[in-house]
Amino acid sequence: MITSQEIVGYFNQYGLLLVLAIMYLEGLNLTGIPAIVLLPAIGLFVHYSTHSFMTILGITILGSMLGNITYYVVVRYIGPKIYNYFYNKFKGIRKSLEKAQKISKQHGSKVCLIGHIIPGVRTVVSLLAGTFEIQARDFIVYSFIGVSIWNLLFILVGYLVGTAL
Repeated sequence: MITSQEIVGYFNQYGLLLVLAIMYLEGLNLTGIPAIVLLPAIGLFVHYSTHSFMTILGITILGSMLGNITYYVVVRYIGPKIYNYFYNKFKGIRKSLEKAQKISKQHGSKVCLIGHIIPGVRTVVSLLAGTFEIQARDFIVYSFIGVSIWNLLFILVGYLVGTAL
């Protein structure tokens, strides 16, 4: 049976790469585990590891942003085609699609910022930004701010739980 000391040892040795990979996949919505669960766990490990809080925070932001940007680029290419397909094929969802497009056009940058700090919404920010062709620069800047706030808050929760234990 593996001990908690061994787990922390593995985290000390491989944690940076592991956190980067996990957060990259989470940015692509491919982990199956939401960031609201992953980030406090990472924060807890940080408390017991030799890695600094700021280093891990930076790695999580980097991984999240790389995943979000990858998702955005892919969707920017195929999103409008998929949108048009669904819009033309399924008349019942036209109002919802039109509303999403209108909100994205009016508040694109704000959606990128605020959307990244709202559970559930954050998973579709890159999808909406790519589909509705929000400018890449705006997407990156505002997503970076939103991701930074989100990651900081939830890593801090895990870190503080570790302090209390």
